Amino acid sequence: MLSRFLKKYPLLIVLGLALLIRITYFLFVIVRNPEGIYIFDSYGYWQIAFNLKEYGIFSQSYQLPLEPDYYRTPLYPLFIMFAEAIGPEGITIIILQILIAVGSCYLTYRLAFDLTMSSFIAFLSGIIVAFDIPSIVMNTIVLTETLFTFLLLSSVYGFMKYLSSGSIKALLVSALLCGGMILCRPIGFFVPFFYAGFILFRMKNDLKKMILHVLLISGLVATVISPWLIRNKITFGHFFLSVIREHNMQNYEAGAIYAELHGRTLAESQSILRWKSFREFKGNANKQPYEYAKFIESQAISLTLENPGIFLEHHVKQFLYFFLKPCRAYIDIQLGYWGSAYNTIPKNYPLMDYMFKHNSILTIAAVLFQMLVLILVYPAMLISFFFFRMRKKKLFFVFLASLILCMAVLTLPAVAESRFRVPVMPFIAILAASGVYLVKERYRRKGSVEKEIADKDGSDHPEQVSDQSAG
Repeated sequence: MLSRFLKKYPLLIVLGLALLIRITYFLFVIVRNPEGIYIFDSYGYWQIAFNLKEYGIFSQSYQLPLEPDYYRTPLYPLFIMFAEAIGPEGITIIILQILIAVGSCYLTYRLAFDLTMSSFIAFLSGIIVAFDIPSIVMNTIVLTETLFTFLLLSSVYGFMKYLSSGSIKALLVSALLCGGMILCRPIGFFVPFFYAGFILFRMKNDLKKMILHVLLISGLVATVISPWLIRNKITFGHFFLSVIREHNMQNYEAGAIYAELHGRTLAESQSILRWKSFREFKGNANKQPYEYAKFIESQAISLTLENPGIFLEHHVKQFLYFFLKPCRAYIDIQLGYWGSAYNTIPKNYPLMDYMFKHNSILTIAAVLFQMLVLILVYPAMLISFFFFRMRKKKLFFVFLASLILCMAVLTLPAVAESRFRVPVMPFIAILAASGVYLVKERYRRKGSVEKEIADKDGSDHPEQVSDQSAG
């Protein structure tokens, strides 16, 4: 009966499990530690939403006069405003995020099915995302991962439809969603260029159409983000999305190099570099955020170029962390195991040294489950290349694999965590499920061939079969 239900309603099972797991975990968090839905960065987003509602100013300031913010982009604070306009503080945000996460599972299923025409691959892709621990945890924290993942996945879904059918409507929808994604998290800035590269490749024999489609997607994305660029031009004198990238380069990329060079902790190095750049900047850092951001960016790049070996070593480590780090500290923080309302991740907290000393049993089980899944998923991803090659869909494999790699490479050293893997987990799941399907089919065919040979051998020796039956 269960097998029949599974075959008849695979999508319903995926969505039902995704919803049930997230609601259950959310209730567990709320009962144990109601403040567990917030971590350090959450309060900044919430304060912007509060100031927008109360004063109409996009600001993280906690007291008057409010200082306009230049770090965050507007979409997620607007999402918080919307959520809290319709329900209780905090709880409504998470409920909406859970529903959005279930929507991401749905899109994963649909995208996998459209690419492969296999219900098995679609089902397994959805299940991998539904049970992904970092995704479950981030869906229940007031942070951008859930909304960003949904927008990225929706945009990619539209773009894949465009690649497969040439639909202009799908391209336009993809571009609009891409603009929204960039306004959610600035790291999405590379995606329009990524799309343009595939358009150039796909339409290299039709120059006129190629130029038109590139202009369409770039024009629509620019239109969506332009109000925010204009706001920054009016407020700060320059067109820009955010200056958080430059500050992260100083704090993490340059900070990690400085820490290794001078034998200091990352926190100490960050403080030293911040004070150094603040003193050396010829201007007012608070009144000229764009100019100051460019100044600290140049300092960070200079330190990086002076130490290419350390930079490369850090980036290789960060790249591996992006794919392999389990979600660990966030679980214990959410559930209050390190103290109620403890909302920051401790530094220098190595996994293996403290695994069985300070983590909860739940966290240990979750980490082991994640590592088991990752051990199975990544080899299957590599095998999926042969699946897409056999189906004459190598372009789609290259698209998904390249998108995953771009996100991994753009994550700065010393800051890579499992939560940065969440936006690309649907694409990892689709590739992995395709690899599993190929292995399954090969094994099934091999079993069928062996059975046919055995049946043939048996029919060639009827008296032997009769003797065996009699025995």
